[in-house]
Amino acid sequence: MAMIQKNLVAQPTNISARQRYTTLGGAWTAWLFDALDAGVFGFVMLAVAKTFSVQLGDVVSTIAWFLLATGIGGYLLGNISDKIGRKKTILASVFAYGTGTLLCGYADSLMELNIYRFIVGIAVGGLWSAAASLISEIWKPEGRAKAISFMQTGWSGGQVLAAIFAWNILSPTDPESWRNLFIYSSIPAYATFLFILFFVKESPVWLANREFMKQHASKGNMFEIFKPKYLRATMLALTISILGMYGYWIITAFTPTFLQNILKVRIDQAPVFLVWTGIGAILGYIVFGYLAEKIGRRKSFAIFFIGMTLMIPIFTFAVSHMPLTAGKLEFTTQNVTILGVLSALLGFFTGYFSGFGSWYSELFPTSIRSTASGFCFNFGRVGAILGIKLVPVLIPLIGFSNTITLASVSYLAAAIMVFTLKETKGTELTSGN
Repeated sequence: MAMIQKNLVAQPTNISARQRYTTLGGAWTAWLFDALDAGVFGFVMLAVAKTFSVQLGDVVSTIAWFLLATGIGGYLLGNISDKIGRKKTILASVFAYGTGTLLCGYADSLMELNIYRFIVGIAVGGLWSAAASLISEIWKPEGRAKAISFMQTGWSGGQVLAAIFAWNILSPTDPESWRNLFIYSSIPAYATFLFILFFVKESPVWLANREFMKQHASKGNMFEIFKPKYLRATMLALTISILGMYGYWIITAFTPTFLQNILKVRIDQAPVFLVWTGIGAILGYIVFGYLAEKIGRRKSFAIFFIGMTLMIPIFTFAVSHMPLTAGKLEFTTQNVTILGVLSALLGFFTGYFSGFGSWYSELFPTSIRSTASGFCFNFGRVGAILGIKLVPVLIPLIGFSNTITLASVSYLAAAIMVFTLKETKGTELTSGN
């Protein structure tokens, strides 16, 4: 497959270090608050169910709509990014996820909340597609994986922020406090919008590619990624994303509820342990980036997927066997440390997420880079819908712990699948097609 770009113009060496780091900072900030707005919902599922007098399974449908939206947003806005530019798409995505989150705080029904979370999901998918392409196109091959890994720390940082916001805003005595969590979480998005508008520049690689696209407009259509030249890479990358997302979203969506049910911690206590998970993930993202530069993309993914395969059953077994006092976990130093360390290790091995941006960007040419990477990465979340919809069904049958542990199976399959896709370490990305 002729997927490596020709060495023409707009090389990363022509971009100043200051511009690269300013752009990386803007993308990181956008991704940070994107993750904040995406992550807060996991802390309010039970509260939302109580407010609207529905079952937990009904609220899970809100997550399913969100995940579907990320796939659609990644594909549609990814294609738009290839046409109008990375920066404009990032700006539109940031404004959309901030506004969607703000509106969640004023929802009068679960259906209305679904609509607003769908808007947030569209923006989450679109932002990643454009930001991953932008950073990949301005960075040299030998540092690309590390740059993307730093950008990806924004996701875990946002998850930590979501936990901190939830810890401080949610109140066990106020069943409507979940609304304030959404409202306050939306505010940083608008400041991020202004920063990107004034300080982040468009990708020179994309700008240099505009002339090619004027003469070959058909090569930028949404269905180009399904043509024989790219189909194998598209479908394999999508499969790996689905397997990686399937397990991740089961863990992300249900860990707060898992802790509330198994350990009987309060709604405002569960976020404490998710802070540990986020800190572990930040370290994992960075380690993955350095590892990918040393041993390649495929081997790094395999190591981290195997790590998740082992850590999920270890985590659920340990949590299920922690001693309870009067039916609930006491917040002693020992208990917090044990559960915190386990949470951090679980978070660490989610560091594989920092590899998707560079790997997928290196597989496809500039004219479809954002479209292809956005589709392959974000439609992985659509595949995860089956997982989160099965959880409420399986819990009464096999228990909460065993249901969560099943997520490890998808990680084992992912560890095998990564070797079916080509290694791209060292690939040059330029404006040529």
